[in-house]
Amino acid sequence: MRFGILLTRLLTDDSLFALSASGKYHWPMDRDRHIKSVSFKTLGCKLNQSETDAIMAKFKEHAYDVQPFGEEVDLTIINTCTVTNDADSKSRATIRRAIRNSPGGRVVVTGCYAQVKPEDIQAIQGVDLILGNDEKYHIFDHLDKLKQRKLEEPLIIVNDEGDFASVSEDGFISATSRTRAFLKIQEGCDYYCSYCIIPFARGKARSRPFQETIDEARKLVDQGYREIVLTGINIGTYQAPDTMQNLTELLAALERLEGLDRVRVSSIEPNTVTDDLLHLMAESKVICHHLHIPLQSANDDQLSAMNRKYHLDDYTRLMARFRSILPDAALGTDVIVGFPGETEEHFERTMAFIQEQPFTYLHIFRYSPREGTVAAKLEDPVPFHEIKRRSAVLHEVGQKLKSAYAENFSGQVLNVLFDQFQNGMASGYTRNYLRVQVPVTDDISQSILPVTLNHSVRGNFQGSLATESVVEVR
Repeated sequence: MRFGILLTRLLTDDSLFALSASGKYHWPMDRDRHIKSVSFKTLGCKLNQSETDAIMAKFKEHAYDVQPFGEEVDLTIINTCTVTNDADSKSRATIRRAIRNSPGGRVVVTGCYAQVKPEDIQAIQGVDLILGNDEKYHIFDHLDKLKQRKLEEPLIIVNDEGDFASVSEDGFISATSRTRAFLKIQEGCDYYCSYCIIPFARGKARSRPFQETIDEARKLVDQGYREIVLTGINIGTYQAPDTMQNLTELLAALERLEGLDRVRVSSIEPNTVTDDLLHLMAESKVICHHLHIPLQSANDDQLSAMNRKYHLDDYTRLMARFRSILPDAALGTDVIVGFPGETEEHFERTMAFIQEQPFTYLHIFRYSPREGTVAAKLEDPVPFHEIKRRSAVLHEVGQKLKSAYAENFSGQVLNVLFDQFQNGMASGYTRNYLRVQVPVTDDISQSILPVTLNHSVRGNFQGSLATESVVEVR
């Protein structure tokens, strides 16, 4: 097997399971008790959270008692991240915390870290089951196996690296909060950016069938959700395997769903943003005026070393089209600071480019080598203290961009979808991703109401419920 640890796979008529080389059948603690209570912990991206929520919904359907993470429970499920070495470290620390919290309970570890480095998790005393990304959706089958057999070391069920030949429908169950639903439309990535481990953890790009996606959205609307957020690893590459329809066609179909108030697109790669998509967004009263388009660097030599799929001229032209078609929309971007070979001149050029473009907020990532990626072998590393300094400078730039964008809407009345209520204050988002807070006496979560945006603090608005209504026209 690919991890340098010997796993013996046993295939029987009714089960697939893996034994460690020792083959010992003994748990260090008594774990025969019936599993009644369960808790969950998610690390990493929104997609991970949406998948955890989907699995949690299944446990609730099976009448399990779901408790907050940290409580002593019969079963703890940890959905891990492996995007950086620091993410690996946080995943291990979370696993150990779960074992301490529930010394008599079972611990299941899944997600990207489990997919890429199960041998690291195997070394942690007290883990019972390690599931790769595809297997997380069959967790009930694997829990049944644990009830039947006792092993001294964890049961490990992980596909070979990148070997995700099909799409499991269970993997596309929508994950939800009270107000908005995360509709997973796509999985995996074929881009292989040099700094990114995700293609190895998630496999090749594959998309959900078109009509199944629409049907799932219809179900969510019928359940009362006001906003649907489309999620995936590389959603701009969405192409329905049955009809070959693309993301723009999917969005056009979704906005025709009666009763759907909002559709929001999550992060999308610049080379997949088409004029058709931008025009559809501009004309729609349902699709949110908000995109997040990663930049990473404003230097072609750095983009090439990162194995990005565009040049700076391509990105610049996209920004001009975005500004022309969606002049008031929110636009976020990702920036990597301290990628190997990044000089002060590189950094200054990136910072200047960002300030020239219509960005309204930044996500800034400090580069650190990720074992298993091409970039980890690159020479000319940037000293950590310099990475930290550059990151702080860009954070200040990002805050100024966020505040400046918010000021454009001061005094206006915009519709807000409220999703939180605490201590007499309700908060939510406008269609163009402005966070707004208003004083109220009752919980108005799940409502869309007009709000006067009175003043902003660091780009977040304090407002008041307005008497006039807002008509969001095409």
